[in-house]
Amino acid sequence: VATAAEAKGWPELLPLDTIDRQSPQDFARWGRALGEVLGISLELSHQPVSPRTETLTLVSRRNYGAEMQAGAAILRFALPRATPWQRLTGTGFARFQAGDLIGVLPQGSPMPRLYSLASGRRDGFVEIVVRKHPGGLASGQLTALEPGDTVRAFLRRNPGFHAGRGRTPLILIGAGTGIGPLAGFIRGNARHRPVHLFFGMRHADSDFFYGEEMPGWQAEGRLTRLVTAVSRGARRSYVQDALRADAAQVARLICDGARVMVCGGRDMATGVSDALAEILAPAGLTPAVLKAEGRYVEDVY
Repeated sequence: VATAAEAKGWPELLPLDTIDRQSPQDFARWGRALGEVLGISLELSHQPVSPRTETLTLVSRRNYGAEMQAGAAILRFALPRATPWQRLTGTGFARFQAGDLIGVLPQGSPMPRLYSLASGRRDGFVEIVVRKHPGGLASGQLTALEPGDTVRAFLRRNPGFHAGRGRTPLILIGAGTGIGPLAGFIRGNARHRPVHLFFGMRHADSDFFYGEEMPGWQAEGRLTRLVTAVSRGARRSYVQDALRADAAQVARLICDGARVMVCGGRDMATGVSDALAEILAPAGLTPAVLKAEGRYVEDVY
């Protein structure tokens, strides 16, 4: 929109701004700035609209993190029973895939926190990977849950981050809790599509999410290759370093049509993009070109 307005020669009153997670404070700040430009007193009050939620009941948890003290966890919730209308229309939890999102409404706040799903409807459960953040309301409450406890949540489709069908090879790249949807893609790979996973973690002994399942997934043909990077070990390495170390095969896979899917923190995603730019330069490719072709997608936070 901003580009189109600029092309028409329309003057810009204010530079493009963003509102973080429907923040009433950010919205009020933007309103005051707009009022100053217009020469009027403008006070905007935003009341976030709470989505319709369903109750999710925790059935199991696996603890990870420093010394396994629940600094992070894989949380598995029972699949809510879908109403006939939800089954007919595919709404709610009647239809979802790994890579879709659930919004969790923490107690004491009207603002949802979104988490990427590590499971699909066919798995028969709702699963997410959560790390506790200092001062984080939602992450603190989630990592304190015990089996039988409940949360209020809703489903949000995320079609831009689905593995899709077909035999096109996938290069999955993630770090930390970003493994969630990537693990879901691997678990659902019953047709043995070629899947190469590059996974970065802090400590190999306590942060290897889904480490127990990986050998089985490889034996079943769901996971073709696993490459790990440990950032807090004796030989410190990040996932972008693992990509550079495997540059020849990564370049060959992408030149042969592989699709790249990245999930995790924004800094990690930037590092991965920079590494792939170096790897692909001799072939005349860039991450921007791959994105334009739909062969490079990200779910970053």
